[in-house]
Amino acid sequence: MKNKKFIVAIFAIAVILVGVCSLVACNNTPSEGNNSPSGDVKQVKYTLVAPDGAPALSIANLASSISTAEKQYAVNRKVVSSSTISAEAVKNDVDMAIVPANLAAKIFNTSGGYKMLAVVTNGNLYVTSSILSQVYTLQDLKGKMVYSIGKSSVPDMIFQTLLKKAGIAYEVGETPVVGKVTIKYCLDGSEVISQLALAKAKGQLAFGIYAEPAVTNSKAKGFEEVFDLQSLWAQSGYDGRIGYAQAVLIARDRVCEDNEFVAKLLDSFISNESVILQDPTKAVQNIKAIYPQSALQTNMTTQVIGRCNINTVKADTAGRVYYENTLKAVLAINANLIGGKLPSDDFYIA
Repeated sequence: MKNKKFIVAIFAIAVILVGVCSLVACNNTPSEGNNSPSGDVKQVKYTLVAPDGAPALSIANLASSISTAEKQYAVNRKVVSSSTISAEAVKNDVDMAIVPANLAAKIFNTSGGYKMLAVVTNGNLYVTSSILSQVYTLQDLKGKMVYSIGKSSVPDMIFQTLLKKAGIAYEVGETPVVGKVTIKYCLDGSEVISQLALAKAKGQLAFGIYAEPAVTNSKAKGFEEVFDLQSLWAQSGYDGRIGYAQAVLIARDRVCEDNEFVAKLLDSFISNESVILQDPTKAVQNIKAIYPQSALQTNMTTQVIGRCNINTVKADTAGRVYYENTLKAVLAINANLIGGKLPSDDFYIA
């Protein structure tokens, strides 16, 4: 009888120990575990995704770890092709994303659940010509072909808005039309450059709209830069800034619950701006380390980085007005591109 009682006691102790071990294991998950002997500081892992190209530079030297009074945040940077960012940004395992200005509004208007933290890319679009030209105003583009990136996105809307304000008729087509600007859309900057090269070989004057850093690299082929769309936008009276909201940082509502984290995250974005200017090569290497196929080239200079217009404009009152100026331009041309309306107050970080 005593042996049976002893065995039962041993079994009971074993059950208790298993339960305690299981409880300890459950409290130390990768996303939210104890980080101090007292268990007061929790570890949280967030994933931030950005499209390749200039917008990716905004996370090149971003802090990988951010601490607040209660939590330790690990920020996992991820870069994807610009053609897939719309799908990548809303994946369940993505907490924050850098997306085109119009897409941010559309995501919110369609499903909610996100807030806009800041504009991080303020326009990096330029117009070049295939051969030397005497072009001084947008009126000089009449009767010419313009090859452009960004169909139904910010680059397209900005250009169309400028044409409309200047009273210039335009249409989408394959051949020039007298008295109008003819736009043909291309998949990316490399395709625009190829079209300009074909025109140049034939001695024809054509124009292309694409972004830095591809613009500077293409000028070595003999193309002429004729317009800075950021300056044209400012001259048209849309905003006091030289530029417009091209790419913005959004985060899921759950991320925005910690105001201290958001503030430190934005500080890290601001710090990144000066670092990429100081060492462009290192910035590109950092991006290629997480996305080896990046189109960014290691020979980028401080001047080219500057022309990418990486600058953090927080979503405060002035930042919201700045952002909405871009959205209003899109709204006037194709409301569906922002989900039919301007986002409500809930979209902006408090």
